[in-house]
Parts: sequence; structure tokens; C-alpha cells
Amino acid sequence: MEGPEPGELRARITEYLRAHHTMTVATVAPVSGTPHAAHVFYAMDPDLRLIFLSRTSSLHGQYIGESAPVAVTVSEDYDAWHDIQGVQLWGTARQLTRTAEARALAHYLRRFPFVRDLLNEPGLAARLRDLGVYLVEPEKVAFTDNTSGVFGRETLELPPL
Repeated sequence: MEGPEPGELRARITEYLRAHHTMTVATVAPVSGTPHAAHVFYAMDPDLRLIFLSRTSSLHGQYIGESAPVAVTVSEDYDAWHDIQGVQLWGTARQLTRTAEARALAHYLRRFPFVRDLLNEPGLAARLRDLGVYLVEPEKVAFTDNTSGVFGRETLELPPL
């Protein structure tokens, strides 16, 4: 049996990512190789790139630095294995600056308008001073859909932008 066309699979992945709000991003310490995972809110741009905010002083912020390879998962909490659906993504995360940061932040604030209020709250200004805007550029995305059969998984390779 053949899998779906790349366009169909991309549409299913996009739909799933739009329906969810949090992802786990996995990073690795540059020198020691110590793994780290963090759960963050994300937004998505039209090119399937995921945008998240985090303090640059967080472990994952430090591990990403200007740019680093990452793995990402987006899923729900399921009671039965045959119901599991989710996205796994591999690519590069980078901290954005200037114009790219402003564009990405606009996507993020459209999805999470409450964050604008947090950014304007006087008491939080000092805590948010080292807030970074990060972009995950996917190279490969897998969609797991156990509702389609045992260990149903399809993979989409993405060309560089």
C-alpha cells in the first residue's frame, strides 16, 4: 500500500500542528552532550516553521545559542495506544533578531494574544528582559497516526528554505 502524496501529508501535519499549542523541544548541551527537553507554547508560520519564546538564559536557550539541531514532538495525552497521533520533527532552531524576530513575534502574538498583555505588565519587564524569539526550521517531519493501523507513521522530507 502506498502512502499519501507529500501535499496530502503536509496538509495533515499542518492541520495537526494548528490544532495543538504546546511542543516539547529537545536540545543537547554543546560540550557535554547532556540532553534537555522543555515544553513550550508554539506558533507556526506558513512554511511549517515553529516559533516559540523562551528566556535566553534557560537551558534550552543556552543549548540553542545562535543555532543548534533540535528534535520536537507535539502530541496529546492518550489512554490507548491505538488512539495515538502526533508529530515528530527534526531540524535546526535559531534565535531570531531584528526584522525576522518582529515577523515571528507577530505570528506568535496572533496565536497567543494574552502574551502581549504579559509583555506590557510592569512587574514582568525585568523577568522578560532576556526573552528570546526562536524559530525551528524543520528538515524532516513524521506524522504518527495509530488510528490508521499498528504503528502508523509517515515521513515528510522538507527542502531547505
